[in-house]
Amino acid sequence: MTDKYKYQSISLRTQTVDVIKNLSDKLVHGQKLSNAKTVQKLVIDTFEKLNKGNDNDTQVRKDKSE
Repeated sequence: MTDKYKYQSISLRTQTVDVIKNLSDKLVHGQKLSNAKTVQKLVIDTFEKLNKGNDNDTQVRKDKSE
């Protein structure tokens, strides 16, 4: 059974989902990502880019299943 505390959902406009679907082919060369993995990669990459060089202890936890 899925752990209900491990996942959450968000609502997105249809146009945004269309963009996610389009990006899912392009983010990782030679691989099509799921919509969830596409959003996850974009969020983690953006977070790391914005916090690069900061002495923040805040880090994004990556799933061990990846």
